[in-house]
Amino acid sequence: MKGKKDMIIDNVKTQNFPYEVIDGEEHYPLHSAVVVESIASKIPDEVKASITIDYDQIPESYFQKIKEDMGIRSVDKDQGETMQRERKLLELLEQDGAFPN
Repeated sequence: MKGKKDMIIDNVKTQNFPYEVIDGEEHYPLHSAVVVESIASKIPDEVKASITIDYDQIPESYFQKIKEDMGIRSVDKDQGETMQRERKLLELLEQDGAFPN
């Protein structure tokens, strides 16, 4: 089951934070927490208690920036090109005898 809940992350209330229940335990996406922590770290400690971050309102571009900072790369947007390259590689390996009968 997937859902959203309110959480306190780095002393800042966060609403609509995603989670998933697996085998009765709640699991949270690591990159989602990193995104919220990145935002919360820019808020002065004195006002954190009065701030609420709405996870659903964080722009996709900010998620992409954080993913890049973490070294997470997106899957090839043109998977057709990737499949063609894989087929070509397999053909070359087969021609070179990498797969004996």
